[in-house]
Parts: sequence; C-alpha cells; structure tokens
Amino acid sequence: MSSQQFQSAHSSIYKLGTRLVEYIDEIRQSRLKEGDDTKSLESVENNIKKALTALQQQKYQVAVIAAMKAGKSTFLNAIIGADVLASETAACTICRTDVRHIPANQVPRLLEYQAGVRKPIVIAEGDEGEIQHKFLLRTRKIRETGNPDNTIRFEIEHHIEAISGLSSLDGFTLVDTPGPNEWESANFNTVALKQTALEALRTCNAILFILNYESYKDSAVSDLFKEVLENRREILQQEKGKIYFILNKVDQRTEKDKEIPDVIQDLKRELSN
Repeated sequence: MSSQQFQSAHSSIYKLGTRLVEYIDEIRQSRLKEGDDTKSLESVENNIKKALTALQQQKYQVAVIAAMKAGKSTFLNAIIGADVLASETAACTICRTDVRHIPANQVPRLLEYQAGVRKPIVIAEGDEGEIQHKFLLRTRKIRETGNPDNTIRFEIEHHIEAISGLSSLDGFTLVDTPGPNEWESANFNTVALKQTALEALRTCNAILFILNYESYKDSAVSDLFKEVLENRREILQQEKGKIYFILNKVDQRTEKDKEIPDVIQDLKRELSN
C-alpha cells in the first residue's frame, strides 16, 4: 500500500466513524426526549469516540540504526528537513534520541531524560541551530564525563518534513539509536544506554538500517546486524518488509569501484544468508 492509499484509507475510516457518532447521537437525543433509556447507545457512541481518538493519536515508531559514520545523522536531518541532530567526525550518538513529529507552527525543543527524574529537562528550544549546537555539547559532555547524571535518552520535538503531508502519521517518531562501535568508543559503562536503545528495536514498527557504501562489509556492520536479529528475530519471521536497508554515500563511488546495482545484488545475497 502506498502512502497516498494509506492516507486515503485512514481518512475514510475517520470520516465514517465521525458520521456514525453524529448519527447515533441524533438517535439518542431523540429517544431521550421520548423518555427512553439510551445507556446502551451512549456506550456504543463512547466506544466509537475512543476508537477515533486512538486512530488520530496512533503512535508509529521507526528505529534508525547504523554503524559509526555511515551518515545516519545527515540522513535523518534530511528526512526531518532541518539540521537538528548532532553530527561530527567523531562518534556522537551516545544515547537513544527520539525525534517526535509536531505541527509546523509548534516551537521545536530538545529534551533530556534522566534515570529517576520524572520530568524531562529542556536543553534548548526554538532556534534549530541552537538545538543542534547544545545537543552536540551535551553529547560530548556525557561521553567525556562518564554520564554522571544518568541520562538515558534525548527527545527532539520537531516537524518532520518527509511526512508533513500525511495527517495519519501525526504520532510519528524517528528513533535514532547508537551503533555498537559508538558505545565502545565511550570511556564508561554503557549497559543502561544500550538497553534503552535496544528496547526501541523491540517496540518499533519498522527499522531503517543505514549502510555506508564504502564500508558496508565491515565487521561492525555485521555485528550490528546480528544485534538486530537477536532483538527483533520475530520481526523477520512475521514480515521481512519491516526492515529496510539503505545504501548511503553512493556519491563517493569511484570509477574503480563496483557499479551500484552490483553492490546491491551483493548485499542481497549476504543479507539473505
């Protein structure tokens, strides 16, 4: 089903449900005037309203994973339509980061969640450049100081341009997860951070696996794929179409390298095995 078909089906179901609620309410009001008990109709009406609310607020999470320096942050910034995710030459994705879609007229924010603290801490809001800058500074500090505040994840509230035309995906969230070589580059115990990131793989609706054209056969990529298999084995058993492999940085191909279609066929054989 294409995105347009999905949106059309979603809209049709919502409109039909809304008309049904209006129709039941008219019947109920009419019977109330006649002195009838309308509790059963009221119950049906409330159930439909709950279903419509759930349909409108439906959560849809897509986890994005990659080995270090596969261009994941740049790829995600392109989908978001703004440079808000930290990106530099060194490893920078130390924590799980949820990018939650919000309306275009709402103020973007960077939030930090710490273990044992109920409310998130607002790190930055408003300007996209400030959000990216403060995000990068905070990530560096966590890596350099050993995470003394027990930060478990970040959340960026920002309009996601790639899905802006799909009102059915108002509850859409991109989940940016660190690769194993990004955890290994940290100088402190990252078990808790790793568990939080892997939880995203267990609960997400789909996975985007970013591969660097120049290093898609690296051991780090192989290790990461094994990690995915261990944590989402059921997703492959039920529906292979929920994991998407994206070959990134193909513009770096030289004349001496394989043709892109040949690389893709090579990848298909390896992944099938």
